[in-house]
Amino acid sequence: MSRRLLRLLLLPLALLLGIGVFFDYVSGSATIRSAYDRALHEMALAVAAHLRDADADGRIDADLPPQAVAVLRADSVDSIYFAVRDGDGHLVSGDADLAAPAAGDGSEFGDGRLHGEAIRFVTHPTLIGRTPVTITIAETTRKRSAAIRSILTSVVLTDIVQLAGTLLLVWLGVRYGVRPLRALGEQIAQRSARDLAPLDRARVPAEVRPLVHTLNALFETVRDSARAQQQFLADAAHQLRTPLTGIIAQLDLLARESSGNGLGPRLLALHEGTRRLAHTANQLLALARSERSATTHDDFAPVDLEALATDAVAQYLDRSLLARIDLGAEAAPARTLGSLWLLRELLGNLVDNALTYTPAGGRVTVRSGTAGTIAFLEVEDDGPGIPPDQRMLVRERFRRLPGSPGNGCGLGLAIVDEIAHAHDARFAILDGADGRGTRARIEFRRA
Repeated sequence: MSRRLLRLLLLPLALLLGIGVFFDYVSGSATIRSAYDRALHEMALAVAAHLRDADADGRIDADLPPQAVAVLRADSVDSIYFAVRDGDGHLVSGDADLAAPAAGDGSEFGDGRLHGEAIRFVTHPTLIGRTPVTITIAETTRKRSAAIRSILTSVVLTDIVQLAGTLLLVWLGVRYGVRPLRALGEQIAQRSARDLAPLDRARVPAEVRPLVHTLNALFETVRDSARAQQQFLADAAHQLRTPLTGIIAQLDLLARESSGNGLGPRLLALHEGTRRLAHTANQLLALARSERSATTHDDFAPVDLEALATDAVAQYLDRSLLARIDLGAEAAPARTLGSLWLLRELLGNLVDNALTYTPAGGRVTVRSGTAGTIAFLEVEDDGPGIPPDQRMLVRERFRRLPGSPGNGCGLGLAIVDEIAHAHDARFAILDGADGRGTRARIEFRRA
């Protein structure tokens, strides 16, 4: 922002510099010309003081001794010329090649050229007795030009220094003035996209407080919308899960009672279809609830990953026994900041996937622990594994590996990926021990 303000100020300040230099140059040049013109006029008056009327015929005698002429012409830089002419234009004294312009009623100044050089001259008409006389004094313009150049250089340098000083002061002022804005920008940049806590208004300038107030109002609206979406999804999950569970239970009971009348296979197929419908509905609702647009950090709290891992093993223990899979935990203390129910959903999907794809006699291990600044959850199995070129694809919704067993809908790892993103965590699919099976690892920031 400070650079942008400096760029916006540089052009008008440079324009003002140019205007200032022009007017200073004009003013300084006029002062120098006026001073040198007064000196020329005083020379003309000095020459006039040495003129006298010699006789009654109007002849003018120029009483200018050589010493006076030497003093008049004495100048180490410029050449001085003078000419005294009577009323008929005849030269009385001085330089014949210095032409005398037509004299007016008073002293007049002009510019011309003599011997190939620019000159400045003054024409001074006067009366000696009753005889009109015109005195012309001229000098080259070397000193004038040098003085004007010196003034121009001095003015330009002074104005450039002033411009640089002004820009420096503006830059320092802007840098100091936008410091609260930078702090506000850093405060926003350090946040996750789902961190919708209100911004601190205490340390921002009064001019920015309306913006902060508007942002806080927007954050509150988004928080309310996310909460409403979460509440709706929770209610929908409850309303769907309860009747579907009841239907499955009734179908299971009917299948047992109708085992001898030929309806058993149909009821079992209906039971399996309803179970898959319930599973798919639960997965879809879990996916919707885990999406980043429906998740905020307001409800995040420290979560014990060790307890989460042991609870997941206890929850799926019966299923693992039925499938003859060795399900165990290697849980070490670890904590992170997150949503307990989302992390429970994440770990449940990983364990469910591992049990689904691990053959009988296999092994599934749930781990938790810390490594440096991270906390992690892992689920490792010794099943068929996932080829490296498919590990990004299986995170997509409704994506299943060709030839996969079971009747899943391909949402489990998509849910895990969404929940990991909601927690700013890293989800990696790796090889299992000795290159066999799959190791799904989620790395969190330690609480």
